[in-house]
Amino acid sequence: MIIPLFESARIRVTALARVPAIVLRARRNQARIQETIFDRLDHCGGAMPKLAWVLLPLALYGAWLGAARVRGRTPSRHALNVQLSVLLMVYLLATAGLGIFWVANQQLPVFDWHYLFGYGTLVLVALHLWFNLQVVWRTLRGGGSRAAARPASTPRSLPALAAVAVLGLAAGYLAGTARAPSPVPASAAVPAAPDEDLAAVAAFHRHSSLSRTGVFGTAPGIDWGDAPPPFKRYPHAPSIPLGPGTTAGTVAVADMGLSAALQAPAPRNGPLQLAELGTLLHLAAGITQRRGGQSLRAAPSSGGLFPSELYVVARRIGGLAPGLYHYDAEHARLALLGALPGNAGMPSAHDADAAIVLTSIFHRTGYKYRERAWRYAVADAGHLLENLRVAAHAAGVGAVLAPRFDEGRLADALAIDGVREAPLAVMELRTAAGSRAGSTPAVFAPVAATAAGLGATSRIQQATSLQLPQARGGGGIVLPAPRPAAMPAGRAIIERRSKRRFTNDAVPLPVLASMLADLRQPAQLSGAITIHLVVNRVKGLAPGVYRYAPGHSLARVRDGEFAAAARSAALAQDVIGDAAVVLVLAADRRTALADGARGYRHAFIEAGLIGERWLLGATARGLGACPVGAFYDDEAAALIGVDGRREWVLHFAALGVVAR
Repeated sequence: MIIPLFESARIRVTALARVPAIVLRARRNQARIQETIFDRLDHCGGAMPKLAWVLLPLALYGAWLGAARVRGRTPSRHALNVQLSVLLMVYLLATAGLGIFWVANQQLPVFDWHYLFGYGTLVLVALHLWFNLQVVWRTLRGGGSRAAARPASTPRSLPALAAVAVLGLAAGYLAGTARAPSPVPASAAVPAAPDEDLAAVAAFHRHSSLSRTGVFGTAPGIDWGDAPPPFKRYPHAPSIPLGPGTTAGTVAVADMGLSAALQAPAPRNGPLQLAELGTLLHLAAGITQRRGGQSLRAAPSSGGLFPSELYVVARRIGGLAPGLYHYDAEHARLALLGALPGNAGMPSAHDADAAIVLTSIFHRTGYKYRERAWRYAVADAGHLLENLRVAAHAAGVGAVLAPRFDEGRLADALAIDGVREAPLAVMELRTAAGSRAGSTPAVFAPVAATAAGLGATSRIQQATSLQLPQARGGGGIVLPAPRPAAMPAGRAIIERRSKRRFTNDAVPLPVLASMLADLRQPAQLSGAITIHLVVNRVKGLAPGVYRYAPGHSLARVRDGEFAAAARSAALAQDVIGDAAVVLVLAADRRTALADGARGYRHAFIEAGLIGERWLLGATARGLGACPVGAFYDDEAAALIGVDGRREWVLHFAALGVVAR
């Protein structure tokens, strides 16, 4: 067994006295060590597969054994046993260390390393058992053996080694999971002034940012618990079926070209009908594919968790009585929740044919992504809302996002708690030509910060919320003229799927220019979003980093190959490293927060809207695209050449020719 290793190591009990100092030095240097290891792994990752690096120690050991055999110095069975035991301990510690420190903290780059080291450990365990199975069997039978009797002189070393191992694992566990004080206040006794909300926004962004050196200092501020149900149900509410939402039926309603649907509603006569409303909801949040026991939706969601819920405040929908409804995506139906609310805190929607209220159940995302959950939930909302806007335009319905509404009153009208499920956005639907009816804009005020159950998530939700006063408490490269996408909008939404494998083929520049033109729509909620491109393979455009500039042009930011840097910034995800083009959306902090903390939420939603246009545009042009919300914020800012303190990177999305 591995007892010979204990004997040869000659660990003394006195070594325990040095353990605290060793652990302290390790904790002080852990960030530097982590960064150095990851930087070297990332630097070498492109030259050699991960599996080769994991198997390299075994390969070197095998080569040494081969050389020793050729020289006639083959190690004894006992020596082989000791050497394999050492290798086994190294692989076991590597596997456990990756699990304790990084995988437990959702650090995507090391998922592969973790399980590959695990496979190596299993190989070594098998070899170790092969060497020692006979000894174990004899010992269990009580027959004894020389190997079983050998440890008589070594018991003093066993407590020392066991104590060091326990202390080391305990220190590792504490380093990886110790809770740091949250920089985001969970409560306040007085109403939050705008400057306090802005400070909360800045603190939350720092708190929820990812970096290679920050993993040991971050931990969930609350216990999110287990995953909640993926669908919200109202089993006792009267239901109105909307139909199966099949591809054929959907496309028949939304057959306007994608590029045209992005810009303005199609002409129509008459009010929006119930069947058409069902199509819009299906194209926004309906189930478009079932695969592997998972219900995939029309809009993408981080981790496939789908935290968004849709409610309909219906006033003038043909075939549907006025009232408040919940959209049941699981069964393609509406659940009647009650009559039209008298005052739901949406003054701008009083003349709309219908208002679609999007809420988020934060636990669906938070149980996996923890304090970054709010970011993902709001970006998911943007994807869904852009689908809804495009589908509405294809049906001849104007769709406009309400920039301000009273979250508290709206939560009361929907009978939700406003904490675990809270309103994020309201989209107003109108069939009449023109914009909102003229009226005096309502005056909103910030929401007072109060104690809430989701820690930093609740604080950022409050900081970006509003209430009605009377409520309760450079010179660039000119791009080719765009070519509109002719694929029907409904078909583009139905067929959109995240594609993660690309060929080495280049994307034609006219196609990229057309997709960028589709992105350039009037801002719905925030004018702070800037569009950047990491160009790796575009026919007619040199590799580099570009900024999409006014006048349908590209401003060159950096020349050179940046596929590896983009992959590294995106937590070593191959879908970004292999992409022909990477879309990077950022928000100018000063512009986003010019009107207060609400602008932070608006920036994420606006980024989601733009990101969904990118995904739909790729589908309509026969390309593949995939959104990515996990990235190192500091590296992402450096990648596109911006100051991360002044411009916040919000979103990545890959583009390429799909590998069949």
